[in-house]
Amino acid sequence: MANISNLILQSTPHQKNALPYQDFELDIAPSSLLQLMTSYQLKTINVIGSYSFNSQIFAQLVDVPPYNGEGVTPASMYQVISHWPENLNWSQLNHHIQELMSAWILDYKAGAKLDSAFLLLRCLALQSTKNHELVETSASQSNKPQLNNDSIVQLKFQSLLMQLLARVTNQFDQYKFSYAQNFDLDSGLPNQQLLMHFLEQHLQKNTDRTIASSEPANTESSHLGLILINFNIDFVALSHHNTNPSSLMREAIQAIQMQLHESTKMFHVGPIDLAILINDLTYPAQLNLIISKLMHEFESTLPLINKSIILAPYFGAISTFSKSSNAISLYENARLALHEAIIKNERFRVYDQNMSSSFTDSNLLDKAIIDALQQNELEIYLQPIVTLAYDINTKDHCITAEALLRWPNEDFKSISPIRLIDTIYKNGFGKVFIRWLINNACQRCAELMLTHQRRVMFTINLCAADLLDEDLPELLAQSIALWEIPAQNLVMEVTESDVLINEVKVARVIANIEKLGFKFALDDFGTGYSSMARLRSMPVDIVKIDQSFVRNIATSVEDKNIVLSVVKLAHSLGKEVVAEGVEDLACLNVLKEMKCNKIQGYYYAKPMPFNEFVTWLNDFESKNQAY
Repeated sequence: MANISNLILQSTPHQKNALPYQDFELDIAPSSLLQLMTSYQLKTINVIGSYSFNSQIFAQLVDVPPYNGEGVTPASMYQVISHWPENLNWSQLNHHIQELMSAWILDYKAGAKLDSAFLLLRCLALQSTKNHELVETSASQSNKPQLNNDSIVQLKFQSLLMQLLARVTNQFDQYKFSYAQNFDLDSGLPNQQLLMHFLEQHLQKNTDRTIASSEPANTESSHLGLILINFNIDFVALSHHNTNPSSLMREAIQAIQMQLHESTKMFHVGPIDLAILINDLTYPAQLNLIISKLMHEFESTLPLINKSIILAPYFGAISTFSKSSNAISLYENARLALHEAIIKNERFRVYDQNMSSSFTDSNLLDKAIIDALQQNELEIYLQPIVTLAYDINTKDHCITAEALLRWPNEDFKSISPIRLIDTIYKNGFGKVFIRWLINNACQRCAELMLTHQRRVMFTINLCAADLLDEDLPELLAQSIALWEIPAQNLVMEVTESDVLINEVKVARVIANIEKLGFKFALDDFGTGYSSMARLRSMPVDIVKIDQSFVRNIATSVEDKNIVLSVVKLAHSLGKEVVAEGVEDLACLNVLKEMKCNKIQGYYYAKPMPFNEFVTWLNDFESKNQAY
């Protein structure tokens, strides 16, 4: 497999319709296959015999998802299995297994699930003459019915293929994770991390060339130009017009690619941001000419299905004529120029030294946040959610906690979780973050179960980008399988505004997550677009009332009536209610009168690190048992 960090130096930057993961290579060595066969007590003679495609078993699959039309089928894999040769020598068998695994990766990329591939493997029947001879000899010696060796060998061979499928799927998932850290998954373009890598390489080459030639800097070194583009896309407006933002971005990228010279390279550095590198500038004003050419391209509409849209992107630029000494300062100054263009509503700005440095400071903080994510400095804090007891035989207890993001760094104590998350997603690290969050939550759940013998449900906050990610259900399934916890231990918190971004796609992702056994909670109910009527149709089991309504219910009649209405409606629909922001006993008593199910707030506890949460849990339980 190619070194992913070097792909940008090997590939053509203008490749049209580049597919994510196209560099993934699968190679199953014959020695590895032999070793795996040995573990299944299979010999070469067992698996080169007569193969056939069992159409009767395949006919039974038409009533089972996804073969009944309720999902993506492994179509490429079917083509390989249905045309599997009747007899194979060892070399041919290796080749066909390799072909089968490659076909599965194509299906997996298209959205097929591993269990559908396992079902299809049952259609590959294996009969070996050698196996029949063993059965006949054994039967003649014992005069007793013997278990069919063909069935045993076939089951072992199918199990071997299933394990291979699982292995290559895991290998591909690991590659995807590495790919996601270096490339944008929608456009296939390299991301900001590879942009910085390329900038550093280019600047170092120029420095080395200057030192070797003993000439003053910038005398003959090729000059680098950096253009940043913000497409100024209104995602809410697009959703109202049923326009897919990813499709719009792909059209915009293609329009730019048509105007670029082969020596330039393009990067996807944010959800609606691109970077363009020109590494052979001959004079400073050349940047202005290139930007003018690109601006002209967006004076006409971009063609989409059944509609056309005009974009008005902003441009910020800089060149090494400005004497930026390193990659970070070059990129930050280009961002500063882009920021100036946006806030002054100018189509483009080229960096000059008179621009304010405040935006640079903000972007240095962005970089520190991304570094903290990549270096595993972020932590999950847990805030207890207490279940109120209304039966005289039970006590208030805690079996739920919300997983909240924190950055326990003395230099950045004032940085809010919202700022952390916005920065992570804005810089294209959303997939990396949600994988980290889910994995850490599952690990803590497992630790509570195994080490502390406590089963506590964790609620995890998902954003719009997560709900639009059709890989999310598979990620959740893999995480709970890895840490061996039930799906019921995780609750996905969503807001109504996030669900409304793309209702059809989000509903599909939510449905697939629900099939795995996960529950959903509607967070911040009462803010945004929330309505009583909509609550009836939303696929949620828990309603969390926003703290802005809860905090003053002991003194505000209006807030009290709103909360009471929500509690009654939610209960009538069979949903649990969690009141957020409970800070005093008076507020708690009002909620108890309303029969609110659960309480979250500083009255019981603030968010805390895992070890402190375990201590709090023990103390809380001991205190309740004492009464």
